[in-house]
Amino acid sequence: MKKKVVLIVLCQSIVSVLYAQSNATPLTLSQTLRLTVEQSPYLKIENYNVPIAEGNVTTAKLRPNPVLNNQSLFSGNSNYFPDNSHFLGKSNRQVWYQLTKPFVPNAQRTNRIELANKNVQLTKYQLNEIKRNLLLDAANQWLNAWAVGVQIDLLKAAISNVDSLLIINRLRLKNQFATATEVTRTQLLYDQYTVRLKATQQNYQNELKQLGLLIGTDTDLSLADQDSTHWQNLNTSLPDLLNTALKNRPDLQATQQTNQMAETNILLQKALAKPTPELGLIYNPQNKIPYFGFFGTIALPVFSKNQGEIQKSKIVKEQTAQSITTAELRIRTEVQTAYGTYMSQKQNLSRWQEIIQQSSDVLNTVRYAYLHGGTTIVDFLEAQRSWFDTQNIYYEAFLSYRRSYVQLLYTTGEILDTEK
Repeated sequence: MKKKVVLIVLCQSIVSVLYAQSNATPLTLSQTLRLTVEQSPYLKIENYNVPIAEGNVTTAKLRPNPVLNNQSLFSGNSNYFPDNSHFLGKSNRQVWYQLTKPFVPNAQRTNRIELANKNVQLTKYQLNEIKRNLLLDAANQWLNAWAVGVQIDLLKAAISNVDSLLIINRLRLKNQFATATEVTRTQLLYDQYTVRLKATQQNYQNELKQLGLLIGTDTDLSLADQDSTHWQNLNTSLPDLLNTALKNRPDLQATQQTNQMAETNILLQKALAKPTPELGLIYNPQNKIPYFGFFGTIALPVFSKNQGEIQKSKIVKEQTAQSITTAELRIRTEVQTAYGTYMSQKQNLSRWQEIIQQSSDVLNTVRYAYLHGGTTIVDFLEAQRSWFDTQNIYYEAFLSYRRSYVQLLYTTGEILDTEK
């Protein structure tokens, strides 16, 4: 009975898995980017940096704790003990209780809080830059898997072409319309494609595993083809793309934020040049006689006025200003290069679409001629190999075109919006 129940449960599990796999929606590039943002294990680690930075804001808002000081003195010579007193007696004891608190100048606290808040914003920009790079990795990995999947389809189509011819040649051999050499050469080409297909299928699974790691899933994946979807069409002009990049690139935003932090740091270092007073109360009972008083101390800015940190903060400000100029120049160069590559790949792809159609027409013509005795097996095999090579080159051009588009999304920063 137990074995029967276990068998039923096992069958139900297998059916559930097969049903889930059969109903799994093929993964598009946009879905890949969205899942990367939502559940990538690498991004989850980096997300902790923001609350860590927010903890620094809490620290910056805290005020200094009051300081309690106690000093107790006893006479060590019994000749000086008061009458009827002993070593630890109140008459032989002088106690000092001091309660003070540092009073931080408002400029120091305000600038420290502002600096911490700006650091939180900087951390968010840095997180977006990490996300931008991770999305590029995920998009390229999707394209890697897609390219291998296309190779599988291409090999299957080639195997189907050769297999049908192999069946026909075997029949023709029986009827003495074909030679054993023709059958053998066709069989060899079929075997070559079959071996390559098995290796390519394993490579495809490996690529999907790598993609699953990036998007944070260990379930079986499948990819959706996207020959004419919106993410491959670009109608924006180069000036608009440059403006978009200068507006959206998180690495530039981070550099600009660093420059603002440098400005705030200058104000903070100037505020730290002013001394912090410490004020408080004193209770001092001496030999049973209580005394009260006030305490106050302040450092005299005679030698140290925080000159070094002020000087360094000004130099850092100049450095970050130069970094902004350099970053803008780098972004302009990257966008122009990516745009030029994209336009070139787009033109190449349109040319290859004509070539691939001609290659298919040639294969069909030679195949028809061979089956009707108008040409030799050598011509057909050469046409088949030429068709296969042309298909490979075409899809390589297609892959390069898609990569150039993804690179353009990356350089303009728009890849951060494609997952929405």
